[in-house]
Order: sequence, then C-alpha cells, then structure tokens
Amino acid sequence: MTDFQLTHCERMLARRALGLEHGGSVNRNFVAAHANGEDIGTAQRLVGKGFMVRNPDRDFGSMRVFAVTAAGAKALGKKLPPAHVVLPANAA
Repeated sequence: MTDFQLTHCERMLARRALGLEHGGSVNRNFVAAHANGEDIGTAQRLVGKGFMVRNPDRDFGSMRVFAVTAAGAKALGKKLPPAHVVLPANAA
C-alpha cells in the first residue's frame, strides 16, 4: 500500500474527490470544501504535499474546489485517467 504519506482524513478527502467512495475506479476529479469548513484545512495540507491543486475557476460562493494530482492518485494506489489529469497553474 502506498498511502502511508496520507492521514486518514487526507486519504478520505482524496478518495471522495476521485469518486472512490462507492467503487474502485476513478470517475471524477474534484471536491468542494467550504471556506470555513472542516475539509478546507485537509485540502490545503494536500495542496502543500503536492497531492491536490485548487481550481479557483470552479469555486462557487464560499465553496473552494480542489482536484487530485497524479501524485495524489498514486499515493492512493490509483492512476488518473487522461480525462481527469490536472496540472498546477504554474506547471505550464
């Protein structure tokens, strides 16, 4: 298992972003966290580790949208399908 770099909360948020709550295959790549909610700190820690990126273009109201990076998927033992690969804004 390769998810030793993730806490339980980080692993669960990344799994939710990838749509893995009820299955074993990646079917999306986004999660919204309320700016004052519990998940925002977890998402920001994942950003700091390089396992998630924020997607401000998709934010709505006080919800901040994040996506899992290829490294984040790998930490979960998954590979992102090409349609779900995201790159940090500064990686162009």
